Amino acid sequence: MLLKRQPTLFAMKPSNLRERVHRVMEMGFSADSRMLVHALYTVSCMSQATLERKFNLFQSFGFSKDECMSMFRRNPGLFRTSEEKLKLGLEFYLYTVGFERKVLVYQPTFLMNSLEKRVIPRYRVLSILKSKKLLKKNPSFAQVLLLSDEVFKEKFIAMFINDAEELLIAYKGESSDSSDE
Repeated sequence: MLLKRQPTLFAMKPSNLRERVHRVMEMGFSADSRMLVHALYTVSCMSQATLERKFNLFQSFGFSKDECMSMFRRNPGLFRTSEEKLKLGLEFYLYTVGFERKVLVYQPTFLMNSLEKRVIPRYRVLSILKSKKLLKKNPSFAQVLLLSDEVFKEKFIAMFINDAEELLIAYKGESSDSSDE
């Protein structure tokens, strides 16, 4: 994978490569971890200053250094995500959805989902269903994010035949104001 994604690693001086491997090992990765390669790739893609800025971004939202490291160890690729996307995701999940930080520490991949194409459309659909009291049980938004698109549409749009059009419009992102009804 490294040869394909980061061929420059194989052309660099052995001392530079050792330094990067050492940095990743200091971040808590073991030599037999499958995530070691991903962490090495991430560390090799950006400067130390950029990586630190991203850690600082998370800390500005209340994450501890340990929580940031846990997120990095779970999904090093998260830190290749742009600072702007991370900030927008953190704001949405923490302030709009109301996630506790521990949800994102445990599932940092949520921050890699497209807000426009996946997260916000699902949030809008659930909001409509909740406002109309159509759900027997309020599902965890974290669990909803883990569903495939097909399963989500089946469980949260197609099941509500009388409201399917409004839900589909909300899902596709077209404006619909159900408060006028």
